[in-house]
Amino acid sequence: MTLPVLRSRRLVLRPLGDGDAEAIATLGGRDFEIARWMTSFAWPYEEGAAEQLVARQQGINPLTDPAVFAITLGGVFIGLIAIDPPGDLTEAADCPTLGYWLGRPFQGFGYTTEAAQCVLAWAFETHRCVAVAARVYEDNAASRAVLRRLGFLPTAVTERFARPLNRKVRNIVVRLDRASFEDRRLPA
Repeated sequence: MTLPVLRSRRLVLRPLGDGDAEAIATLGGRDFEIARWMTSFAWPYEEGAAEQLVARQQGINPLTDPAVFAITLGGVFIGLIAIDPPGDLTEAADCPTLGYWLGRPFQGFGYTTEAAQCVLAWAFETHRCVAVAARVYEDNAASRAVLRRLGFLPTAVTERFARPLNRKVRNIVVRLDRASFEDRRLPA
């Protein structure tokens, strides 16, 4: 199974390509205001990390490997959204996990919610799961609002080491049941 191209009203979500590495590094990896919210990003940015991410995505199986989509607006790369297979979160081991980031110039326009709607529909269909989980820093108000808008509900509080902050950070684990997603689905 290959990663599909997904379309919403304004966005195209597509598999990563070789030309995406520089945009990933510039908009995400080298911008501390983005990296600070990620547990896996190194800070300062490690040269070549974006190229490694793109290379790891070549030939993946989205049922067993993280499925990372480039979020594009009018052909311009604006961020990433991913669905990790079940098992990524100990607190929700039976659920695929949603993760995302958007470059700062593109925040505040509803693109994250729109992209998440699109990839969640794909995840529910592809994984045939009853729920999708996510993890968010407790003090990340913007991301928590996106997840609330999508219908995610808190299920646990945990701590994870955040590489950019060089310390453990409180995280809220949230879960979105398939029925709730279908009931609350926003027009994409």
